[in-house]
Amino acid sequence: MASDVKSIEVLLERDKEARLSVSEWIVDLARRVHEKPEDVVWFFEMRQRMRKIEEKAKKISEDELERWEREIEKELESSEPVRQNLETLMKVGENSFRKFKRIEVKLKELGVV
Repeated sequence: MASDVKSIEVLLERDKEARLSVSEWIVDLARRVHEKPEDVVWFFEMRQRMRKIEEKAKKISEDELERWEREIEKELESSEPVRQNLETLMKVGENSFRKFKRIEVKLKELGVV
């Protein structure tokens, strides 16, 4: 699958007609599921990120996990604090999750995912 994605990326980089075709397909797909085209693209981006995280979770050892946790703690110490309260952040996460699931169900009904 990775090689298929790479070949499509190369095609889209050099072929304006291909980019236009893909854009039209996304708009058509969004219309069919009554969502915004940018939300359909967001869905596929999130789905890809989730796959990557799942793959890493399957392969990571306990030592690597502990190292990663320490790196995150160091980053948090030196990063800017979040200006929103936890309740607001939880609501944003919940809304994003619901949006993802809503789009996923619609795309499954069409047989796209």
